[in-house]
Amino acid sequence: MLSSVEISAALQAGILALDTNVLLNLYRYNEKTVDDLLSVAEAAGDRLYVPHQVLREFWRNRQSVIASLGSATKDAHGALTKNATSTSDAISRWAKSVALPEDQRQSLLTEVQDFYVELKDRVGDEPTQLLGHAPTARDVLLARLEVLLDGRVGPPLADDEWKKAVAEGERRVENSIPPGYMDVEKLESDLPEGASGDYLVWHQLLLEGTVRKVDLVLVTSDTKEDWWNRAERGAIIGARRELIQEYLESTGCRFFLLEPADLIKHSSALGVGTSIESVQDIERVRDEEPEIEPWTLDSVRMVLRDLDAQGYVQAQVIREAIGNGGRVSRARVYALDNRDESQMLRGFTRPVSRVTAELQARGAVPYGLPPLLGAGYESGVKSSHFTVPHEVVQLFDEDAREG
Repeated sequence: MLSSVEISAALQAGILALDTNVLLNLYRYNEKTVDDLLSVAEAAGDRLYVPHQVLREFWRNRQSVIASLGSATKDAHGALTKNATSTSDAISRWAKSVALPEDQRQSLLTEVQDFYVELKDRVGDEPTQLLGHAPTARDVLLARLEVLLDGRVGPPLADDEWKKAVAEGERRVENSIPPGYMDVEKLESDLPEGASGDYLVWHQLLLEGTVRKVDLVLVTSDTKEDWWNRAERGAIIGARRELIQEYLESTGCRFFLLEPADLIKHSSALGVGTSIESVQDIERVRDEEPEIEPWTLDSVRMVLRDLDAQGYVQAQVIREAIGNGGRVSRARVYALDNRDESQMLRGFTRPVSRVTAELQARGAVPYGLPPLLGAGYESGVKSSHFTVPHEVVQLFDEDAREG
């Protein structure tokens, strides 16, 4: 376990790097927490560093994070409207059954409507800075990050170096070498780097550390085992030893991992005063389970309709998976797609993700849905099968029984 003295020394003289999840979670924290975290980052001055891969991932995921936050307000308003209607209908039916005088019925209905209007007012409107389609110029947080990160983002890798790093990331996934091997499900995703995103971040951190020859503190909300060393009962006790050793061999210096709450707790090392409430807010976001919206028959059918219209075999794969209890083998996918088995299936789920995102942008399909088609792995780094969510299978089974 690292001592506070060691962490403080590293914060005072080493590189302070921020991971993608830290930047994205700024949208989820309250205003005071954001102020505290950005103040600590600003205090690091030119020692603050963000790998280029982090910035790419931030821009890739920013809108979906914002949209998921805004949808909570929209969902609350929708639920209140629905409840107001059902309550009014119930009162009207009751009033009719007991022959309630009209003036009394109208008085009750007015009370109901006023009650729900007040609840909607208390929930509030969706903040304009959280609208996924709003211009970036209206995003106050983005404006602050632009100033903070000016000159502090690493350069992109050259094409050949990027390809080598992606290949190395895949090798690490295959051999369970940290970091990144916990992202095996991304190997055949629609991401250009596949499962190598974490390794690209790590590779760029190593490059920067090799140039500066100082300690490195990476602040991340990622608590997976391919980054952290854990005690027997699961408690985090520091960075993986393999990462510490690799950074030492590359730079001659030490590597530290901190969660955002730990950075706040050690803010005095940089001469910054912060609030204990910020630690609690960060822990609230960390402990919150992401809200997963369930698929509906209409939503699935809209995705299938658009896939069919665009000529994608993925619609057929999804239908067959639904009929098979949620799963289609890799070999069957090759057969359905008339594809030679020597060809890779990387990006096979991309059309499904894109069509889903297009429908979400139009408001036809809600945000927060699990992927409609995903790759499954039984061993190795090649998908063994493709799956649809169990809930989708149940929806179609129930529909068939009722039909």
